[in-house]
Amino acid sequence: MSRVSIKTRVFYYFTGLANLHGAILALDGTQNNETFMKPLMLTAVVAVLLGATVAETGPPTPNYAFVNGQWWNGSGYEQRTVYTVNGMIKWKRPAYIDQTFDLHGGFVIPPLAEGHNHWMEPSKVDDYNACYLADGVYYVRDMANIPFLVDQFRDKVNLPTSVDWVSALTPFTGPGAHPAEVIEGFVHFGILPKDWKPDYDKQAEFVVRTEKDIDERFPLLLEQHPAYVKAFLLFSDRYEENLNDPSIKADARGMDPKLLPHLVKLAHAAGLKVIVHIYSAADFRNAVAAGVDEVAHFPGNGYGVIKSPELFQITAEDAKAAAKAHISVTTTLAWLGEYKEKNPSSYEITRDQILIPNMKLLRAAGVRILIGSDKARRDVVPELHSLRLLGMLSDAELLRMDTETTAQAIFPDRKIGKLQDGYEANFLVLDRDPAANLENLSSISMRVKQGRRISVPASAVSRPSPDCVQGKP
Repeated sequence: MSRVSIKTRVFYYFTGLANLHGAILALDGTQNNETFMKPLMLTAVVAVLLGATVAETGPPTPNYAFVNGQWWNGSGYEQRTVYTVNGMIKWKRPAYIDQTFDLHGGFVIPPLAEGHNHWMEPSKVDDYNACYLADGVYYVRDMANIPFLVDQFRDKVNLPTSVDWVSALTPFTGPGAHPAEVIEGFVHFGILPKDWKPDYDKQAEFVVRTEKDIDERFPLLLEQHPAYVKAFLLFSDRYEENLNDPSIKADARGMDPKLLPHLVKLAHAAGLKVIVHIYSAADFRNAVAAGVDEVAHFPGNGYGVIKSPELFQITAEDAKAAAKAHISVTTTLAWLGEYKEKNPSSYEITRDQILIPNMKLLRAAGVRILIGSDKARRDVVPELHSLRLLGMLSDAELLRMDTETTAQAIFPDRKIGKLQDGYEANFLVLDRDPAANLENLSSISMRVKQGRRISVPASAVSRPSPDCVQGKP
């Protein structure tokens, strides 16, 4: 372990300043700039001294060296020394090192990413942050939320010591449709106001029946500054039938698929991508035809609502159309493990007749698969374990899909997801290799975010279950 003194920093500073002085004299060709340089040098001394004082109370991002680590390159590990400078990964040694860490052969990977969740308990966001960071999950994509709730925790995310979080905010759906039943539950628990109107339109969701309804509500969404646009299709080939059948519950209803192309047009004109909740093969087909950018669920989610396998089986043509349009698909299969234990016969049907065939078609067509759980109060780790049940993806493939592909999809304008020169210094150090066995994700020994080590409460690391919080909302 090595540290650099203030004197050494001053030396490096004045070395650069002397070069600047020489350059100015060279441009002028005389020594007449001495009058100008003396106050400049005095100002520099004051700045350095003030900087030294500030450094003791709130130092800038330190320069670290990490030695004897095995660094993930997307397919394997490379043993090398890596530096972090100003929160970025650097291969070249900087002029000074504040501290050196010996990783003792530890395995270094990018952070995990949760591609689909909903943080709807503002009073518990501190627990969510601690839980996610404890599991090595730095990036979260909230697939729809309510501004009333988000306003209560905006200042607790997107910090050096928190997860990085984005959201679609208020989603578009149809009358009496999902997620109204979820919103109703949060009203019941007292998290949302009890005096909100029954359809929650313009409060927690945008209920649309016509293109005019979309036109009226879309500016309201833009005022919220969403990261993208979220819409719901649920058994959309039966939209009219389900709308007019009072026995059909909200969890089998969405918006009219005929309206989706108009919403996509408005969103794309505003520079926003459209991500659509789907259940059935017809939903998948309608989403692709409408020109959406991503499907928020793997086709086959929803089998528990209507148990008919053929409704959820996509075709090779469907998969090829999605690939041609560069549409991504997020998994959300964390429920599969629980389904296996509680309903083995339905689990086998879902796995063998729906999920595996659909995954084969999508992968063969080259569709980008993202990983997200949509599992309340949990993060993406249980999702990774559920995906192993399909028996189609190696642990190394799942690791790359999550840490690289999913992370970059959440924050496409940032240099994250890889441990390369010039990328953000966000990574995890583990005692055991997670690419060989995802169970080893539990062996995190160091967490680095934006070039700084971060700590998490011991209670978050050793919590009794995958749940981030316990008890009622």
